[in-house]
Amino acid sequence: MKCPVSGEEMHTEVRDGVTIDTSDAGIWLDKKELFLLTEAERAKSASFFEDLFREQVRPPVDRQRVLSCPRCGQTMEIVDYVGVHIDRCREHGVFLDSGELAAILNNLRNDPAYVRGIAQRLSDLKL
Repeated sequence: MKCPVSGEEMHTEVRDGVTIDTSDAGIWLDKKELFLLTEAERAKSASFFEDLFREQVRPPVDRQRVLSCPRCGQTMEIVDYVGVHIDRCREHGVFLDSGELAAILNNLRNDPAYVRGIAQRLSDLKL
């Protein structure tokens, strides 16, 4: 599979038991993989004080950039998920630029419901 940003061949990597496609520009997550990664992060322990002083991260977004899904070639849309703008193909998954997964995981830890163990639903993303 080719990276939607650079056009270079992506390689696979395993993070928290989930096999993902990576490139220097970012990562491709098939449907359900974002949910699996966020649930794996929630299972990791973080100190109360670490979460208490955590600030939301909002990476910059380039709304002029148009990316095509590496699976089907259709134009992806930009959607907001916990303060991070991500590129989504409704049928196949999401592309996260470098640093966006870390921002998502950080921002989720600001949600008390997520930290208490209530699964963060991705129904708005249809993933």
